[in-house]
Amino acid sequence: MGGFVIARDLLEELVPIENAAMPDRTVIQWDKDDLDALGLLKVDVLGLGMLAAIRRAVRPSSSGSAARAGRSRACRPEDPAVYDMIGHADTMGVFQIESARADGDAARLRPRSYYDPR
Repeated sequence: MGGFVIARDLLEELVPIENAAMPDRTVIQWDKDDLDALGLLKVDVLGLGMLAAIRRAVRPSSSGSAARAGRSRACRPEDPAVYDMIGHADTMGVFQIESARADGDAARLRPRSYYDPR
């Protein structure tokens, strides 16, 4: 997943930062122990609960905001279109299915429900 570092001052003045493999992403060259020694707060985002909390924290206050229109789509777990998407390995940004291995498995298995018995 990912995470972020919180600092009182500009982060780029405190630690070396480099471009990540993903566009518009950066990474800090130091590990968690280095950051801890500096007293910087590192927050790992590894689970759905934390991702949901961050989403609620940064969501615009107006429910019809143009800022978030089209960025995500709520779907029902039983929606056949969801399983079509998974079966075609079109899962970029889908939690727990976005790795190359998971994409390959999903395309090979082509699940049709959450608890697909195959």
